[in-house]
Amino acid sequence: MKTIGMGVLILVALSSGAEAQGLRPVRATRGNVGLGLIVAQPVGDFANFVNVGAGLAGHGVWTPDPGGTLGIRADGSFIVYGNERRHYGLVPLVDVGVTTTNLIAGLQIGPQVTVGRGSLQAYGFGQLGFSYFGTTSSVDGGYGNTTNYDDVAFATAVGGGLLLQVSHGRHPVAMDFGARYLHNGRARYLTEGSIRVTGNSVFISPIESQANLVVYQVGVTVGLR
Repeated sequence: MKTIGMGVLILVALSSGAEAQGLRPVRATRGNVGLGLIVAQPVGDFANFVNVGAGLAGHGVWTPDPGGTLGIRADGSFIVYGNERRHYGLVPLVDVGVTTTNLIAGLQIGPQVTVGRGSLQAYGFGQLGFSYFGTTSSVDGGYGNTTNYDDVAFATAVGGGLLLQVSHGRHPVAMDFGARYLHNGRARYLTEGSIRVTGNSVFISPIESQANLVVYQVGVTVGLR
């Protein structure tokens, strides 16, 4: 969290400096929406059980003040941190493939502060919400999908990023580089190897631990008028 906080301060300084150099100003927007690719790095106890995950994230920001400095930000994300594939005999001479996926889906909302009115802008935010930990299995061909195990955890997030404008039209487009610390606290979840199948019996062994992440994002943001 300290590292991300220092990063936000550096981004704010860069943005202020760029504005002072007279980069092309843009009109304030009423907010923005964005979509990006994310990489999730487990930290603390979580890193002992889970490898790096990847997925997609989307966000929306509403800025009620004309200056566009203060806003309300909502983030949604979908992360896959494990995947297994097995084959089982359905009937003699016929096997079916089953894919088991470990995932984290989340939604958080909270205030955001944006600094800069030029081509380079910095933002920082804090949020409250939830994270959903789930493991599902599906049969090849989409003939069946089962939730093997799931849990929901209260989540908080703090983060920031840098917007680099690439278009200055009515709906300005920017590259979005960001990071956030996602604190899920203790959660129960499955990993690769948590499900064992012996004959017709299925044994599920959930893990309980702190389940916190640092999430890095690269994406595109579109301004709204």
